[in-house]
Amino acid sequence: MNTLRLIRYLSPLDLVSVRRDPLLRWLVLVPLLFAIAARGLLPQLLEGAAGLLPFDILADYDVLMGCALLLLTPMMIGMIAGFLMLDLRDDGVLAALRITPPTLSGYLTYRLALPTLLGFSLTLIAFPIAGLPSGGATALVITAAAASLQGPLYALLLATFAANKVQGFALSKALGILMLAPLVSRYIPEIWQPLLAISPFYWPAQLYWALSEGGNYLGWLIGAFAYPLLIIGLLARRLRP
Repeated sequence: MNTLRLIRYLSPLDLVSVRRDPLLRWLVLVPLLFAIAARGLLPQLLEGAAGLLPFDILADYDVLMGCALLLLTPMMIGMIAGFLMLDLRDDGVLAALRITPPTLSGYLTYRLALPTLLGFSLTLIAFPIAGLPSGGATALVITAAAASLQGPLYALLLATFAANKVQGFALSKALGILMLAPLVSRYIPEIWQPLLAISPFYWPAQLYWALSEGGNYLGWLIGAFAYPLLIIGLLARRLRP
């Protein structure tokens, strides 16, 4: 009952917070704007810059942009969730929840489930808009489900390691570098792949490529779910008293 009350209380507050904050409003739209740009504008821009790059990015455009969209969507949703958690910390709400562990557990359940569901749903919407390959409907559902775990993971990273929204914004930019790991992995020798695999973004990206290109995906499927869930569990445990 406490959890249900908490959900009814926090959901309207979250909507109000997103509507009032211009940054959060834009973060909601970023994946859809990127999907629209990936369909028409970005290919034209990259075609003009192709001669400046050491590799043919247009040859890999579909797989790279599909990977970027897959990771960007839950990342933006997770950033919103993380900033909302930091707002509650600034208001002293999280401190109050810490002295009532069942309530804090319910809060974390709500806070982590919501970005997971939103990230999953928005990914399913964004890919058809972008017109990027997904390996079929089943493959898209699988990869979207795996990538959706990046949302709560990202939110917990901000809530755990940032003291306020200013630090959270700086940390979010640093965490964005992790998204580059899977993108550059296609151009890096095999010997360096284990180092890139430290990034949780690496696993859903590899799963996406394996499914969309017809490769062996079982190992990537297991890693794409197990590794983020492990990190989420550790971070959530750290937030609890």
